[in-house]
This record gives sequence, C-alpha cells and structure tokens, in this order.
Amino acid sequence: MVELPVEDLQLVHALQIAPRASWAELGVALGRHPATLSARWNRLREDRMAWVLGHLGGHPEQHCTAFIEVQANPELLEQVTAELCAIPQVLTVDDATSTADFRLTCLAADWLSMAREVLPRIRTTKGVQRVKVSLSTRLFATGNVWRLDVLSPAQQAALQRLVHPPTSAPTIIPDTFWPMLRVLMHDGRATASEIAQATGQHPSTTGRALKTALETGMVTLRCELASQYTGYPLTVQWFARIPAGSQEAAAAFLMEHRTLRLCASTTGAANFTFMMQLRTPADIATLEAKFAERIPGVVIVESCVGIRSFKRMGWMLDSQGRPTGDVVD
Repeated sequence: MVELPVEDLQLVHALQIAPRASWAELGVALGRHPATLSARWNRLREDRMAWVLGHLGGHPEQHCTAFIEVQANPELLEQVTAELCAIPQVLTVDDATSTADFRLTCLAADWLSMAREVLPRIRTTKGVQRVKVSLSTRLFATGNVWRLDVLSPAQQAALQRLVHPPTSAPTIIPDTFWPMLRVLMHDGRATASEIAQATGQHPSTTGRALKTALETGMVTLRCELASQYTGYPLTVQWFARIPAGSQEAAAAFLMEHRTLRLCASTTGAANFTFMMQLRTPADIATLEAKFAERIPGVVIVESCVGIRSFKRMGWMLDSQGRPTGDVVD
C-alpha cells in the first residue's frame, strides 16, 4: 500500500465533499492558494491517482439498476472480462470470490431496456455460463458517500456548506441530457462551456441543463481515489435478508461508516446489499457483529471479498486500481 502526501489526501477529501467547488472556494477551506490546488489536482489526474466523475443519479423511478452475478468458463475468463467491460450499460465489473466469477452493476433506462437489450448481451457473451439478476428497489447510498479522514471537522463543515443537495423532484430525462452526461463521466468538474464545446450545444442551454441535472439529482458526482492509496485495500460486498420495516435503520447504521460505497434494497432471497472498504479481513467479522446487534433478525446470506475491479462507473482500471484513461460510455 502506497501513502500519498497529506496535502494530496486533503485535496481528495475536499473534492469528495464538494466535487465541483471552485479552486478559490477550496483554497479558502484548505488554506491553500487556488493555483497550488489546481496544479496539485492536475498532477493527481495525470498520474492516474484520482479523478472526478459524474453518473446517472440514484432514482429507481428514473431508470433500472441491476446487480448481476456471472459465472464463466474458467478457460475464457480473460475474454469474458473484456466482453463484459465493453458493454456501456455495465457500469462496474468486479472480480468476485465465492459463488460468482464477476459481479456487475448495470444501469438501463428502464426494465424493458434491461431485459431486452442488456441481459441478452450479457447472457450471450461467449464463456458466460450462468447469470443471476437482482434489481435495486431503492438506493440508499453509492460511491459518492465514501470519505477519507484527513480534514478537520471545521474544514469539512466549511466544504459541506458549498454543497447544495437536490432540491427539486426528478423530472423526465430529456434526450439532450445524455451527451452532457457522457462529458461528465469523463470529467465531473467540466464547466458548462466545456460541455457545450464537447456536445455542440449552446452554452446557455448547457448551463440550464447542468443546473437542472444537479438540482434534481439526475447527476451524481464523486471523487475517486485509486484503491492502493486509500488506506483501505479490502473491498467487501454483503448480501443480507433484512426484516420488514428495518431497512431504513440498517441503511442509517451503515451510513455511519465513512468507507461505505453502496447500500441498496434489492429483489431476491437477499433483499439488501451493501459494499464497504476495510483495512483487514478481521474487520469483516467485527462489522457483521455490530450490524447484527443494531438490526435484530438480520441474516447475512453472503459476504464477497473483491479481488480486483476491472471497471468502475464506466472507467477502465488497471491491476493497481488506477484508471487506464479509457471510459466506456
């Protein structure tokens, strides 16, 4: 595990809280010159250590999210990996342990698109032997909530004041939204003028669309850090059965942990899944014991330790968890 200078970690932590804050705003919160922060961020991006991305927001009524387990022919794993990563709707591809070879997070416009376009493409991939699908019925948290722990409470509070949570109800997604989203997938800090230039849309139109997307939560932003620099090298996903009426309490308990990366209600025998980054394998048992204490009746169906992430929210990753520069959109 490689350690970054504390100044780098402070900047990443700040961008986790306020991904689109200006360098001037970040400079006030961190006590650094804006130009220094901008140069530091450019270096982190160029060295493939950290990046900010935007993705479709977590509103199940606006789209269909599926968590898919894939078993594959052991002799064709490399080919299956490449084929699955090439599917744009397959946002995340993780190497899995236990019952599956791969765990996928997939996103489609609606269930019909998922059933008629995405799932058939996955099932017909050469080497895929079995597919198990669970649909998300509610997303409590995604990767945008995970945090480092390097800024002071006062700094975190100052940065939090720069963030405006969604205040409007989700709307029907217009066709003009998707070109903008593709730009934000590559760079979540892209300005309205940069988006307009990349999409060919008028700057004022882009500005209004960006404002609407952020205000309604249609776009979720996150600052990612390559796993070898996080201090939490172990990524674990759990599948659990939560008693009726206890899912809100379960999500609230998990949200107390700053390394949470996913928390969702699902269909299937396990009606709840969550993912977290941990320091050591011993932390798995500790978390499960605390979870059972807080949520009576919970049953842990399976815990899956991630070996490697090949693709995260469209970004292709190398064996060290660093972005290769390729984004599948």
